[in-house]
Amino acid sequence: MRRHYLLSIGGLTALSSLVLSLLFLYSFFGWGAEFGIALILAVASLLWESLGYIFLAFVGLLLVYHRVGGIFGLTALVFAICAVEGLYLPKRNAPLEHYYVLFGGTFLAVPVYYFAYVLSFYTPSFVNTEVAALFAVLLYVLIYIIIKR
Repeated sequence: MRRHYLLSIGGLTALSSLVLSLLFLYSFFGWGAEFGIALILAVASLLWESLGYIFLAFVGLLLVYHRVGGIFGLTALVFAICAVEGLYLPKRNAPLEHYYVLFGGTFLAVPVYYFAYVLSFYTPSFVNTEVAALFAVLLYVLIYIIIKR
């Protein structure tokens, strides 16, 4: 008898990331309509992958609309990305290395954020965009190298 994909290690980490993302959203917005929609989309993403990406887009738009930024907004978005992609990986029986790349790549956003934040004190504002572009290119190269192995 085949076990359900949510009972695997990857599924449990995805569920914990989903819960942490919802806890961050609750701390920002309380029991409002925004949190209710995010909660419905999060629960529905367990059943249908496409709703997970809609949940991710909704969280991003919600954080931008309410101007929730900084490390807390970034962490909420990182947990949402880990949850959505983490729910996708167990369904495809992905090896453990894919989880390392997922969590490593998303959590690298935190030190890059601090690096850009510190640079913004000493340089013009366009440097933040350059750091973000450099990070995107380096992440692409990392994924390319891992896929070619």
